[in-house]
Amino acid sequence: MINRRIFPILITVVVSLLVAFQANALSGGTWQSGIKVQNLDPANPASIMINLYTLSGNLQHTINTTSGGSPLTAQPNKSVEVYLPNYSSVGSGQYGAVVSSDRSIGSVVTTTNYPYGIADSYNSMEPNTNVFVPYVYHNHNSYSTEIFVQNTTSSTVTGNVIFTEPSTAVSYGDSGVHTKTVPLNIPPNGIQSLDTSTSAYDDLGWFIGSATIQATGNVAVVANQTRLVGAGDVPGNVLISARGLSTSDAGTKLLLPSLYKNFSGASGTWRSGVTIVNTSGSNANITVEFKSDPDMASFTGTKTLSLASGASTELYLPSVALDGGAGIPDMFKGYAVITSNVAVVATVQHTNYAGGGGYGVAVGYAGFASGSQKISLPSLYHWPSGAGVWVSGIKVQNYGESPTTFSVTYSPDPDSISSVSGSKTNVTLNANQAIEFYFGNPVLDGNGVIPSGWKGSALINGTSGAQLVATVIHTNYGRHVATMYTGVPIP
Repeated sequence: MINRRIFPILITVVVSLLVAFQANALSGGTWQSGIKVQNLDPANPASIMINLYTLSGNLQHTINTTSGGSPLTAQPNKSVEVYLPNYSSVGSGQYGAVVSSDRSIGSVVTTTNYPYGIADSYNSMEPNTNVFVPYVYHNHNSYSTEIFVQNTTSSTVTGNVIFTEPSTAVSYGDSGVHTKTVPLNIPPNGIQSLDTSTSAYDDLGWFIGSATIQATGNVAVVANQTRLVGAGDVPGNVLISARGLSTSDAGTKLLLPSLYKNFSGASGTWRSGVTIVNTSGSNANITVEFKSDPDMASFTGTKTLSLASGASTELYLPSVALDGGAGIPDMFKGYAVITSNVAVVATVQHTNYAGGGGYGVAVGYAGFASGSQKISLPSLYHWPSGAGVWVSGIKVQNYGESPTTFSVTYSPDPDSISSVSGSKTNVTLNANQAIEFYFGNPVLDGNGVIPSGWKGSALINGTSGAQLVATVIHTNYGRHVATMYTGVPIP
């Protein structure tokens, strides 16, 4: 069996510091990408191959060895990192990637632009002919959106991208259009970019909305929300990368494991926004229940709302009025459960504009419509980098309606300085409950820690019938960046 993971985004690689790719209105900067691939087979090594395609769909590079020339192999349940700038054969440019293996794999891409103080991670997605992007911006607080649509078929794909601004958006009253349709025409394996920072989208005016991609063949989608306050690594620049959502992400129950309201942590203050899109053909009656983490002061609050077919709405936690009129308390760190009479999708965005000494960071993730007994976390760090340290935090939530127990097993990468491995066992969660494992604190049995100089992966294994979901946030406040991705369910 061949397991293929599609990465639709421009994997932008600049291998020479003298060359900078200009994108998203940046006047410079150096974009670099790394792909973490985890072998999900517990008994056999995985042989890995990565094909890099140009925007026009031409196969440009095939990677099947490490940068040192050894076969590109991940040992059972362990991961390997392919940092593209380390490959002299890969020229500077923009690529889409297809990662394949003779074993089941989990994959995550991280893209950085340290000269601008921006970075994020994203997961692959299952290609679909209908894909949703819940967050789209134009002229909003220095944010713009760039959507990348990759044709995953061997034939030309056509279709449309439909931008929609809901009447509930604070931007709706300006003079810009509220809907806009942009045609797609993508060659086999090619990528089409739609960038709202360009003049072609000026008719949107001040725009806070969403987009729907309708294609004649299967496509994969990633959207970059880029906030550019100025050139270089200046306070306020942030990047949020998120994969597109398809019908497999829609459900009448969604979990959001990671949420904040004015939560001051290791650096700055975290705030969350949740956008919900009604992907069905009927009106949606929705209930969102917010709950605090077990290590925080107990809190439960509920918000009910209605959404017309195709409509979207954002719940920005600092300004949400719960049923009864109360708000979510400050220093809230927790999770949420969304229930609806029809299928909906949801995306979360976290911002921390004071993080990293006031330079700011931002991340995001997609809500979960189902859980899994086993989950792959291909990319984890307690790793010095530049002026800072990458530190990971994991959130695990129980999708099931009854208590469940799970373990987390950590494995170092082959090039990790620290060889520490270990587990956190017998963790129990009640129905819908979430818990955090932050690498700045003990995360192993016996209060063991993941030391600095460690990078690797983890497997989450629940008891029989468990339905679990997970997110990972990496922060590097010294380099003014953070990234986030969702755990990969293991079939």
